[in-house]
Amino acid sequence: MADYLSNLWHIVPWVSLTPFIGAIATIIAATLAALVVISQNAKQARRATVQLRHTEALKLKMRVYEEIVGLCREAGDAEVSYSSYASGFVIDLTLYREMTRAGLSWGLPKARALSLFEKQAYFSKAVIALISLAERWGVIHPGLEMYRLAFNVALHDAEIAFDPYRSLVIRFMPAEIPNSPEQGSLFPWTMPDDATIQTLKVATDALIKAIDSFGGFMYDFQIDMQNLLVGELFEHRIAPRQPLDPKIVVARLDDWEKLKAYFENSTAWGKMKNAIDAQVRKANEVAG
Repeated sequence: MADYLSNLWHIVPWVSLTPFIGAIATIIAATLAALVVISQNAKQARRATVQLRHTEALKLKMRVYEEIVGLCREAGDAEVSYSSYASGFVIDLTLYREMTRAGLSWGLPKARALSLFEKQAYFSKAVIALISLAERWGVIHPGLEMYRLAFNVALHDAEIAFDPYRSLVIRFMPAEIPNSPEQGSLFPWTMPDDATIQTLKVATDALIKAIDSFGGFMYDFQIDMQNLLVGELFEHRIAPRQPLDPKIVVARLDDWEKLKAYFENSTAWGKMKNAIDAQVRKANEVAG
């Protein structure tokens, strides 16, 4: 075998093949260089694609965050307007009682039932807008379902607390005479007695507590959305709300499953919804 290879080595005209060998080597080298360039370009293209997707995702997050900020601003304004108007009536009523008993002239309470109802409707509309947003952008994080429930719970509690408050104030808020020649003319008004004013204070406190509950959930929502959507742009993260009262529920994405179960099963709204769902299922079974 060794003799055969030795003879073959001397038989092959290597000198005449040198140009061909050089050409082949050049082709191989060029091919390898081209493959390296193609590989590098492919890697750069992939990196550019990933960066483009990240940039577009960040733009979308910013648009969603801007929508959230706008709706939260409207809801916050509605909350403050509603809460201050509701609490302002009992304050004005108490001042009127104290001042007139002291023999001083004092203006009647400024609150009117129609304005109160408008502010209550504006508040409800703002809360419903946030509920709709949580439904619309649930793809962002599964915990948005928890916030949808939290807002529903807060709205339900505020509506329940409004009923006894409304039944009182509609009788004791000064009322303007419609189509009166003199603008702002009032029907005859009598100040309620002390017991009624105290009952009104209790109803007012309950309403304000329910309204403030929504405000707390909205604040929690803004914290979580800021950390989730724009947090990567900054090193800082906002800590969750920490109320002084440990009984106050704080909504937070890092505990959304537990909170979701709480809102669904342990709140007045959740229990009411479960009861309605059970009735509907039973009716469907009977009909089927």
